[in-house]
Amino acid sequence: MKKLLFILFGIILFAQPVFAQSKTVTGTITSESDGLSLPGVSVLIEGTSKSTVTDLDGKFSIAVNQNETLVFSFVGFASKKVKISANSSTINLKMAEETNTLSEVVVLGSTVRATRKELGNAVTSLKGEDLIKAQPGGLSTALQGKIAGAQVSQNSGDPAGGFSIKLRGTSSILGSSDPLYVIDGVVLNNATTNVTNLNVTSGNSNMQIGQNRSSDINPNDIQSVEVLNGGAAAAIYGSRAANGVVLITTKKGVAGVTKYTFSTSVTSNQIRKKLDMNMSDKQFVSTSPALFPIQGNPASPTTVTVLGRNLETRTTNVQRYDYQDDIFTTGIGTDTYFSLQGGDEKTKYFASLGYLVNEGIVKNTDFKRAGAKVRLKHDFNSKLSATVGLNYINSGSNEKPDGNVFWSPINSINITNNIYDIKQKDANGNYLAVDPNRINPLSIIDDFKIKQNTDRIITDLQLNYVPFKNFNADMIFGLDNYNQRGNVFIPRYTYTVNPAYYNDGYVSEATNRVVQFNNDLNLRYLYNINSNWKATTYAGYNVQTYRDNFVAIEGRNLKPFIETINAFNTLLPGSPSSSQSKYNLWGYYLQETIGYKDKLYLTIAGRQDASTIFSSDNRSQFYPKASISYVLSDEKFMESIHDAVSSVRLRGSWGKSGSLTAIKPYARFTNYSTGTLLGNSTFTIEGFKQGNLDLKPEQSVTYELGGDFGFIKDRLNLSFSYYNADIDDLLLPVQLAASEGATNTIKNIGKMNNKGFELNLKYALIQKENVHLDVFVNYSSNRNKVTGLPQQRFKLDSNLAGAPVFVEMNKPVGIYYGTYFARNADGSLLLTPSGYPQTEKGDVNTGAPQRDASGQPTGTILNKQIGNPNPDYIISFGANLNYKKFGLSVLFDGVQGVDVFDADYRTRQGVGSGTLVQKELNGELPRGYIWSVYNVEEFRVVDGSYLKLREVSLNYSFGKLNNFFNDLSITASGRNLISWDKFPSFDPETNSGGQSSVAKYNFGTVPIPSSYSLAVKVQF
Repeated sequence: MKKLLFILFGIILFAQPVFAQSKTVTGTITSESDGLSLPGVSVLIEGTSKSTVTDLDGKFSIAVNQNETLVFSFVGFASKKVKISANSSTINLKMAEETNTLSEVVVLGSTVRATRKELGNAVTSLKGEDLIKAQPGGLSTALQGKIAGAQVSQNSGDPAGGFSIKLRGTSSILGSSDPLYVIDGVVLNNATTNVTNLNVTSGNSNMQIGQNRSSDINPNDIQSVEVLNGGAAAAIYGSRAANGVVLITTKKGVAGVTKYTFSTSVTSNQIRKKLDMNMSDKQFVSTSPALFPIQGNPASPTTVTVLGRNLETRTTNVQRYDYQDDIFTTGIGTDTYFSLQGGDEKTKYFASLGYLVNEGIVKNTDFKRAGAKVRLKHDFNSKLSATVGLNYINSGSNEKPDGNVFWSPINSINITNNIYDIKQKDANGNYLAVDPNRINPLSIIDDFKIKQNTDRIITDLQLNYVPFKNFNADMIFGLDNYNQRGNVFIPRYTYTVNPAYYNDGYVSEATNRVVQFNNDLNLRYLYNINSNWKATTYAGYNVQTYRDNFVAIEGRNLKPFIETINAFNTLLPGSPSSSQSKYNLWGYYLQETIGYKDKLYLTIAGRQDASTIFSSDNRSQFYPKASISYVLSDEKFMESIHDAVSSVRLRGSWGKSGSLTAIKPYARFTNYSTGTLLGNSTFTIEGFKQGNLDLKPEQSVTYELGGDFGFIKDRLNLSFSYYNADIDDLLLPVQLAASEGATNTIKNIGKMNNKGFELNLKYALIQKENVHLDVFVNYSSNRNKVTGLPQQRFKLDSNLAGAPVFVEMNKPVGIYYGTYFARNADGSLLLTPSGYPQTEKGDVNTGAPQRDASGQPTGTILNKQIGNPNPDYIISFGANLNYKKFGLSVLFDGVQGVDVFDADYRTRQGVGSGTLVQKELNGELPRGYIWSVYNVEEFRVVDGSYLKLREVSLNYSFGKLNNFFNDLSITASGRNLISWDKFPSFDPETNSGGQSSVAKYNFGTVPIPSSYSLAVKVQF
């Protein structure tokens, strides 16, 4: 690193300026198809860092020397080059739309650009304007359905809920499978840190419940997004890019008169689907009102014996209620945004203010975000420029527990027999009790106070130096710093509640302070060897430091009238607690790309990475990469069919990468907890987990083959990719014999494989002067398999939902492995002599079912794979229609072939509010049917496939109204409007395992709402 800095300093110190005659060139850039101006087109002096972008009217102005070349590029359009002559003063260009064209410039790193034809990997490019058509509110929401090969899931419908993005399947068990996020050169921390549901632990399946920090990014600030699915960024970002990269470029200043943009929208959030509940006016007589459908009773002439339990057949009259109307509401949201951009030839600026309020569909929940952003660029001369950016965000939320506990709003109605009027209060205004030991759902809605607040600063400083033509040196300093705080107050209950639910009240306070810094140096040199050959050399280094400090305190047995952390009389065991994490990552790389006749490109790269998370013997790893790209359509024999087959490119790549952050910084050590015994200090092994100093990074070797095809003059574009990734040295939890002094540890003992196919199809169906219609399809299929384990299978961990999440040899990761129904040879249920389903039994050593003389199951209860949460395929498709000043966009998005462990569905049947209970009461099912299936784990595995109408937007642009208003547009839009699925609970997309890479189940998570928005945008 010191050598690279010395070289850069020497270049800056001794490079001699080159003087040339300078002139100012102006012009207007328009679209060739409709003649409309193109704002945001990049205008770059080739071989330098000096650039500008067109304003809202498509106009630009730039100082340039004679004989220099201007490069015009814009996402979705073919790039153009114009050489400046003595007579050049005005350049008016028409740029042709070429979706997925090979000459399109894409972003590969913070300051690294390349044409698509040079790459051997798949890259998805998105325009900022396409992200915000349906008023998404957040970055992850905006990306849903728009990336081939990506599963973007909203894990909770809570306004402060989390998202997860998987590019090409699950790549780690203990670590995250989410990609790396980079915004304007700053490596973004997208962690999920639980500061309000401290009782929910992450476990071995790395459950991450709650808000992840991508929620702080305002999509209105985004100019473009590049998503690198494979190893295209491996050299630049190294191990951090093992799961892919999401590169975000925000808006920047333009030379010319200051332009202003103001937009505001109002959104209505509604529950998309209400569940069918048991509304029968009867219930079975029982010794207890709780769990009456399965409650055992003394044997009598009116009972029936089912699988060893006496169940009463007599009924009594009751009144039932639909609690969904009591906890759900219509949430109202607003999103207001103001920005300005302008500047001159030397200095360009962009600034924005944003304020978002989004109320949830659960009463008394919301999320608020306020942000201020400034971005400045100054050209000191033709060789040196500097850019500085500052983004301050404050976000806050009012929350309710979101799944995984019995005192969340959804779980409270799932575990309560719906025969109580939960609105009733006593003489003092307190809510009354419901089922014994259960919590009245309205106590949660009205009395719980759970708040979260985050202050965040994202800032960067970038220096770009061009000592001579075709050489660039870019230095980046990035900082992501935030302070997250959560407070919880649960009052004492005035009725009897299970002590495990904090019957005497509960308070907690947690803070999480994070500082993440990155320093990147990227060097680029383009050498034109001759008219046929050119070589592009990239070199650089990255340094990243991470520090966090987490402090939490929890207590119960509350004092009266106090709602702060001081209210507790009794500390919870292990509280207060504090933890710190510190680690450093660093690496350097060298990459060489050889191009032949602008149609054949070969890239070879190598990178050395290291992390302090691992020991000095294992922390440094070398990651090579190679790729090839061949533009077949540039060959002469293709000229005769060029009108039909306009472009053909074949590509392939191979690379090695690793996960340097799959475990926490001190996971390799044996950690100790302190305590006291008889007045003396004690030390115990934390979590009974033994350290392992020999841990090393997980390794992934990936190859990718693909092609990009353009037909009918690039109106029809098809891209496909096939990939295979072998992951070795997978870090897994291992059980130990207690005699070893600990019960578990972590070892590099696993292997896993991901292979799949991605397809992207875009077709400009209609291209006329006033009418444009584009249709598109994204399809991907990933197959995951565990290929190496020290044993046949093991359970990752337990959870409150009872989901049996397992890892098993030659099976997909995270399968459900549990008890299942006995079946006949034809697959039908094998019923008991009394006509009830039953659990399969047999030989546990072979797993083979066994039958007695009467054909009934005999032996020991058996287990097998009963479900797979990994989808067969992901699909999205839609259309964009423009007619004169009207625009219509439609997007469908879904996953197919996925199973979900639905604990809520089973619970509703047990407590009496489910639809199967109504069928038992009405005689449609035999009395005792629910009890016969209740403890069979297969009963809780349901089809989680869905296809959603994800986005619809209709807008009208009035265009230039007068000399003051450049444009006025009105947009009506909707999100998550319809879901075609067979899911018996609220929403198959949500996940009570949060952002876990492997755990997926449904246990009380807030459903995703349908949203309807009306927006107005003014540019002046």
